[in-house]
Amino acid sequence: MLRTVITMRLSHCIWHAELATACFGVVQHFEVILRNAVDAALGGSQPQQPLKDTWLMDFDTLQPGGIKQVITAVERLERGTQITRARVVAGVPFGFWAGLIGRPYDELWRERLYKAFPHGPGRRKDLPPRILRIRLLRNRLAHHDSILGQNVNGIYEDMLTIASWIDPAARDWLEEHATVPAVITRRP
Repeated sequence: MLRTVITMRLSHCIWHAELATACFGVVQHFEVILRNAVDAALGGSQPQQPLKDTWLMDFDTLQPGGIKQVITAVERLERGTQITRARVVAGVPFGFWAGLIGRPYDELWRERLYKAFPHGPGRRKDLPPRILRIRLLRNRLAHHDSILGQNVNGIYEDMLTIASWIDPAARDWLEEHATVPAVITRRP
């Protein structure tokens, strides 16, 4: 009896680890899709360097907290590494991108940011709840916390929806490379 319980718990733990791995992979791909779309909308025609000539260091675009996150990303770059827009875009945290979708950036949304989601409903308010759920899942994954109480399938659908608002082909690519649905069906 005890051996059966232990075996069941172990198989559940192994499945949870597989699900977390699958989720982390899709979140990683989603984050790249999101940040590249936002960067293209805000700085597509801007140079890679110097950084001061890009939207990432523009106080008319970003609020002081956003600029601070950019500076932190620059400080984390390896010494001797060229500081380019692409490297900094890759280095700012997911929270930075989530913050750009928030209410403090309403004016930025109306002026330029909406262009990152050309296939979406066109309303900023449709993004924050989805982005928040994705961010919370991402943080749980990053801290090796349990995701058993999360609506993983719903959050996965949020990622697919936002990816489709960016580009339907991005959604297709994300769905093609995601293993989340297959892992969910194997739950012990």
